[in-house]
Amino acid sequence: MTEVDSPASPNGVVKDVFAVDPLLIVEHLANVIEITLGATRKDLENANSLLSKSRYQDTISRCTRFASENQVALYVTKDVALASGQDGSLDGTSNHL
Repeated sequence: MTEVDSPASPNGVVKDVFAVDPLLIVEHLANVIEITLGATRKDLENANSLLSKSRYQDTISRCTRFASENQVALYVTKDVALASGQDGSLDGTSNHL
């Protein structure tokens, strides 16, 4: 919950009753992704994923911004990583003319 100093309040602190903990948003997104995309928690914690060590602070930062601003939607995108040696097609077949 966000607290802001205010001269109008007796103790100088006003709580923002509409503030949402960004950690709750992250957990909700992880749960939604697990259900809708069939991802496992391990998938989400893999390198460069939503919950990976290298991107976790960025994820928290984005969810904090979402929670504090008047946002209508929050989008999660899935990047397809291609294995080395593939020509860009998902099934491994060549699309060259």
